[in-house]
Amino acid sequence: MDLSHNLTLFESYDIAARSVPDETAIFYFRNRISFAKLSSLIEKWASILQNDFNVKKGDYVLVSLPNIPQTIILFYAINKIGAISNMVHPYTPEEKMQEYYDECRCKVAFLFDKRVYKELKRYKQFEGNIVICEAQTYISSKYRLIYERSNNSIYKALKRNSKFTFFRNFKENEMSSISQPLSDSEVSVLLHSASTTGEAKAIQLSAKSFNFTASRVSEIMCMKPDEFIGKAMISVLPSFHGFGLCMTMHAPLVNRFGVALIPKYSAANVAKMMKTCKCAISICGVPPVFKSLISEPAFVNCGKYLRELRSCFSGGDSLPSNVKEHFDSIMIKNKSKCRLFEGYGLTEALSVCCVNTHRHHKFGSIGYPIKGVTFKILDDQNNEVERGIVGEIAIKCENIMLGYYNDEEKTKEAFEDGWFKTGDFGYLDNDGFLFITGRKNDIIVLKNGKNVYPEELEQLISDLPYVAENMVFGMPKDDDLVVSVKIVYNEIYVKQTYGDISEEELREIIWKDVKDINSRLTTYKHIKNLVVTNEPMIKTTTAKVKRFEEMKKMNE
Repeated sequence: MDLSHNLTLFESYDIAARSVPDETAIFYFRNRISFAKLSSLIEKWASILQNDFNVKKGDYVLVSLPNIPQTIILFYAINKIGAISNMVHPYTPEEKMQEYYDECRCKVAFLFDKRVYKELKRYKQFEGNIVICEAQTYISSKYRLIYERSNNSIYKALKRNSKFTFFRNFKENEMSSISQPLSDSEVSVLLHSASTTGEAKAIQLSAKSFNFTASRVSEIMCMKPDEFIGKAMISVLPSFHGFGLCMTMHAPLVNRFGVALIPKYSAANVAKMMKTCKCAISICGVPPVFKSLISEPAFVNCGKYLRELRSCFSGGDSLPSNVKEHFDSIMIKNKSKCRLFEGYGLTEALSVCCVNTHRHHKFGSIGYPIKGVTFKILDDQNNEVERGIVGEIAIKCENIMLGYYNDEEKTKEAFEDGWFKTGDFGYLDNDGFLFITGRKNDIIVLKNGKNVYPEELEQLISDLPYVAENMVFGMPKDDDLVVSVKIVYNEIYVKQTYGDISEEELREIIWKDVKDINSRLTTYKHIKNLVVTNEPMIKTTTAKVKRFEEMKKMNE
């Protein structure tokens, strides 16, 4: 579908919705919401925001919800009236939620009932308007009754407090909303990065950023625009995450196919949704999502529903090669043409910049640039290096952010002559495919000046069958940094394979495999220190290891 980058988020949705009004826009449990019905709900809430809450163009509205229909309704309603969606993790503690609300002088906050109930005493003191949203609002009546009975105490406790109003209790407003379009140079959405370095940022994005990425869906999926009609994208990634909000919600809807919302992720819930909607053609996720799917019998045995899938995409972190191979083997066994492809993007350059597809793919690469995106690799002096040389990845494209909220200095630092410096290191090969070697802040600089890129070693270690997760880092030793690795082992695999062995015996087994990896590496990359544990690492909301906090913990 030809999607103009100059349209607002609502306008791009509205054009799609008018062309397929009777098709399903949202699959939610066993319920379906058509494009026509979704459009009427968007209009209802645009009017409520404008007339009941006095939300004006340029105002912020805080949305802190899981993947439920209200998230999508509000996203477009807010944009229609020229306001800005401040998307926040639904399980953010109250104190931080108040900070997000105050920082942008929000007019109203839409919060998840279970989260408010968890900190009820604190939320009673919350300074600002709160509208409570419930997961069961758009479930079919039979299942809504079951859900409400099991959560009756939550509803009663919230209802007793006049501080809160409920999304489901708002009636249609007699006054229509007045559209107040935002230009492509104005902020439409504020996203908060879940930093792995201890330095989270608020990222300002325009509608142009979202529409640019959404306009590349045919290219990414290798499908014609009309082939999307009547199909669905499984949406497991959260709405407060750029990849989830853009690629699994906005992009499908403006390309005229549905969104299958899963508010609480589990591999079993994905399998259940595939059988319910019967028309899922894609799943976008982070590596742990696909790792769990290939281990879930209900997914593996989805049979004809796996044959419906066309392409699945992994981003957010490096994809272990054994996970991709296992996933693809399941597809081949079920006679599905779907394959799992790795891509690369970041919130600042909204969600997808390059990706492997059925047409363009190369083993070990994180993809080929999508149309309209240009990469170059920079050295320490910001000079472009030759193909095959490792340096910092810089991007120029239309989906780049407008800047960091209230931080002009960091915004200026992020750009070099119109190019956005990603902080990731990698190289381009002679065919134009991008290979990533790691984060700039994660590079281990040894005493001899040599650089070690943790991701290269982490990929090798992740192939060991008992490794659940691992992190390569530099650890001080004898006034120097040595390459070290922390391995979290899979207890079930270890017990089934080795029986009841001691930590020391397991460590010896792991050391033997690490030494084998060392034998295949240049000497300066050798791992010289090993930490073995069964305790999961500290992670961000998108399952990336928080390296900064892990390093702090290791040095304590």
